[in-house]
Amino acid sequence: MINKSKIRQQIQEKRDKLDKEKRLSKSRIIADKFLASSFYINSKVIMAYWPFRSEIDTTLIISRAITDRKMVTLPRVCHHKLALYYVQNPALELGCGAYGIMEPIEEKCRAANPRDIDMVIVPGVAFDLELNRLGYGGGYYDKLLATLGKRVKKIALCFDIQIISRVPAEEHDVKVDGLITESREIFCPR
Repeated sequence: MINKSKIRQQIQEKRDKLDKEKRLSKSRIIADKFLASSFYINSKVIMAYWPFRSEIDTTLIISRAITDRKMVTLPRVCHHKLALYYVQNPALELGCGAYGIMEPIEEKCRAANPRDIDMVIVPGVAFDLELNRLGYGGGYYDKLLATLGKRVKKIALCFDIQIISRVPAEEHDVKVDGLITESREIFCPR
């Protein structure tokens, strides 16, 4: 069995070593592909995440979605699970939360119902061509994604260096419906 901790460490080190300008340039390419996709165009309520450390810069998508008058939800860690909140002005409505990640301030945001979500931008450390995902190890997203219906599209945005030959997936792990990197797009034929 491949050690998940070792994969997380190796991929995060590779991602951390990407030059900041290259990371931003690749993030723009990925964001542009996502924003041109039918997943984005046809969605009304998007769940995204605020970027942390060397993740792709999802703020490019969040700000565009707000400009396009889509409803944007962001997660907040609350009692070992993710609670969702609508965000309209990240500069005023986010604060440093769990794990040092920017998240909605409860008093400034309206709670969102996960059943209203059309599409989720799913974070992760590593992915494979079978659309398996290796998260950060807390299980927060797997728990939330398992509660969403099959109609909700789950799209992962990542750098090419985050695609590995095989993610050690377990029964409770939730696959994504598609991956978008700077050089390719991989979607489930479902």
